[in-house]
Amino acid sequence: MRGPYRVAVVISLIGILFGSVAIGGGGPVGKAPVVVVIDAGHGGEDPGALGCLSSVEKDITLAVARSIALQAVRYPNLNIVLTRVDDRYVELTDRIARAREVHAAVYVSLHANSAPDASARGVETYVAQGAHDADGSERLAEALQPKVVWATASKDRGVRSASLYIARAAMPAALVEMGFLTEKADTRALEDPAFQARIATAVLDGISAFIAAE
Repeated sequence: MRGPYRVAVVISLIGILFGSVAIGGGGPVGKAPVVVVIDAGHGGEDPGALGCLSSVEKDITLAVARSIALQAVRYPNLNIVLTRVDDRYVELTDRIARAREVHAAVYVSLHANSAPDASARGVETYVAQGAHDADGSERLAEALQPKVVWATASKDRGVRSASLYIARAAMPAALVEMGFLTEKADTRALEDPAFQARIATAVLDGISAFIAAE
């Protein structure tokens, strides 16, 4: 990464950490941008899934979250808040509390999958069982899933439900499993910064589509 660009990235991420609301324009005149929390799963002492090619889930999720924040300059309707901008662990309660503090309208959690079957691959988006806003969360997941599948050209494993902590979020919330770290092709792709940037764009597009439809 070249010097001036690297400085710009660091400054932007510092602003995210201490200013909370990241990058995003002011939206149309008279209309405030929508606050969106992007939660990079795991972090710090919690590595998440360990990849078959030495990849670690916490690093993949953070890289995509950072890319979302930096790309948000092209989405003036959105203000992005990251739950973490570096390799630290944030308690699940604090992640949800942060969304409440900034009055977020949307919550998206980023993860990478794993499975005993090393051939399992593809993208899944989850809605939490017993979600506070079940209908909104379902619509959010349905908006995100096809965007991420299209951007990654990966297998569409559909929208699913599970018992997840994001059920405690007061706003529409979804969890995106971006690929499997136990499958070699998925892992190689998830390690690629260009691929991570495509996922980031897809997540932003999905959120924008969800907001536009509400």
